[in-house]
Amino acid sequence: MRILIVGAGIAGLTLAALLKQRGFSPIIIEKQTDISNMGHMLGIYPLGSRVLYGLGLMEEFLDRSVPSDHYIMCTSNGEVMHQFSLKQTFEPYGPNRSCTRGTLIDVLIQGCEDIPIVTGVEIRSLEIKGDVVEVTLDDNSQEEYDLVIGADGMNSQVRSLILTPEEYSYFDTGWGGWVWWTDDPKLKPGTAIEFWGSGHMLGIYPTEYKFGAFAISSSQKGKTTPYPGLRSDIRQEFSDLIKPYPVVFEQIPMDSMQMTYWSLKDVRSQVWYKNNVVLIGDAAIGFLPISDAGASMAMESAAVLADELTRTNHQHLHWALQLYEKRRKTRVEAAQDDSRNLAKHMLVKSILSSQLRNFMLRRHSVQSISESINKTFQTPI
Repeated sequence: MRILIVGAGIAGLTLAALLKQRGFSPIIIEKQTDISNMGHMLGIYPLGSRVLYGLGLMEEFLDRSVPSDHYIMCTSNGEVMHQFSLKQTFEPYGPNRSCTRGTLIDVLIQGCEDIPIVTGVEIRSLEIKGDVVEVTLDDNSQEEYDLVIGADGMNSQVRSLILTPEEYSYFDTGWGGWVWWTDDPKLKPGTAIEFWGSGHMLGIYPTEYKFGAFAISSSQKGKTTPYPGLRSDIRQEFSDLIKPYPVVFEQIPMDSMQMTYWSLKDVRSQVWYKNNVVLIGDAAIGFLPISDAGASMAMESAAVLADELTRTNHQHLHWALQLYEKRRKTRVEAAQDDSRNLAKHMLVKSILSSQLRNFMLRRHSVQSISESINKTFQTPI
């Protein structure tokens, strides 16, 4: 079966490695020229990382990532509302790890040896011709494939080519934030800490490199590129935390061009495939960047799609794609709903709403949080 994977991100590389293991020879194209740049912080649940066992890449991943064993939830001035052991919660299922995106990409590339990865090219058009798909790239080259897989992320070109505007939708919280690196000695290895305020939120997450700081604010709406005074604005927004974590805020880059903006929006496709073109990962359902579920869901989906493709032939491909969507869509939508519900509680603007939220969070037991996680992990895939 001639397979084209569009996108050399987590979903695309995981799928390619799994397909190679099963005797397929896919081709990958990627619009970026450097697919292994470091990227920013990423959390990988056992839901996703366990796929690496089957690829023989788990030991490499463990060597290059770090534990994410503890979580602390605080008010905007640093008062602890909740803290619990992620290690204890996840222990029955596997390690909960953190790393930079680039590290996971590098690990997955090891499973894609001998798979052609063509960078710096994009799809211009897709045309169904009988039981094949004719693909035209932006360099005017054309090729026919039995299956095209859109793994090209939140702003998927493949999705826009096969779905109507009514068949997918973006969800925008109206919030966004800036990311930078810190090695403040007051931060504890293996511990993620979040500060929930009114109109702003700060999360600090471990990676194998440094901690990644993510300063979210409702006031940053529309400011998606670095600007003069950005560093000062962030320090003013989170002034209550400068004293307890001085190095975090000292390490906000003086040159704002070194900072990355993350918009808190996601996307949901109502349809995951048409004819011989199918979507996977963020191209099918994307996640808000406050959620750690996105990468794990993408890796799970890759495993399911590879499973279905190995149990069919070209003649019955549509049935395999239908089963893939049925196995994944409800589960991934539920995880996305959880992410959106988290955002609804995390991102509040008024002081009164913040106080009410914090009161309720203090009454929310660690046991109930663990039960929610266990329910997801016990659900058949």
